Amino acid sequence: MKLGIISPSNSEIAAFLEKVENKKEEKAAMMRLITGEFEGHEVFIGISGVCKVNAALCATLLIERKKIDTLILTGVAGAIDASLLIGDTVIATEIAYHDVNNAFLAVDVDPPYLEGDWMPSDKTLIEKAKAALGDFYADHRVYYGKCVTGEAFIEDNGRDAIIEKLDPLCTDMETASAAHIARCYGIPYIAIRSITDTPNDSGFATFKENFLTSSAVEQECLAALIRELYK
Repeated sequence: MKLGIISPSNSEIAAFLEKVENKKEEKAAMMRLITGEFEGHEVFIGISGVCKVNAALCATLLIERKKIDTLILTGVAGAIDASLLIGDTVIATEIAYHDVNNAFLAVDVDPPYLEGDWMPSDKTLIEKAKAALGDFYADHRVYYGKCVTGEAFIEDNGRDAIIEKLDPLCTDMETASAAHIARCYGIPYIAIRSITDTPNDSGFATFKENFLTSSAVEQECLAALIRELYK
């Protein structure tokens, strides 16, 4: 396995990077690409920056330059489902865009096209995540379900429209685009997202307040999943 990991920011991967040995870093297309060993296993980490184009570019670089054959996206997210609490973690089983007319992506004339709204995560990776994390890990609950991606930070405005259209657990700004790239290359993928803000505790100030603590949770989950993958 040649495992690639994408994080939108240094803060969302810094604690994990401290556990990575023999690190070598390079820059490509303004992206930070880091090669190293986590508990004896080679990993390839891309720090993409925020939003869809950056994540897609980073995924492409990892696949083309590092020849990864498995992709994990990790980071934080905002809850759409009101049952989620800050610090809970969502393992994406299906991923979609919430700000794209998917009818344009689901035509069979000019590929790469999608087969409907949702891009399913790899079944084996989902099962490995369940084995590693269960329903409660790092002192927080773990959920398995739908995640969506769009360019805008979602506060109260826009939440109802996303629920009506797609009814996901959470939303972020990178996952679907990187998953789209992985799908085009035939690379299995999954995403780990820990919650910074919720419908009951929303807003950018709440996001900033919880960013580092939620980032720590998703990085613990990431490490646990990788250990399970290499059993």
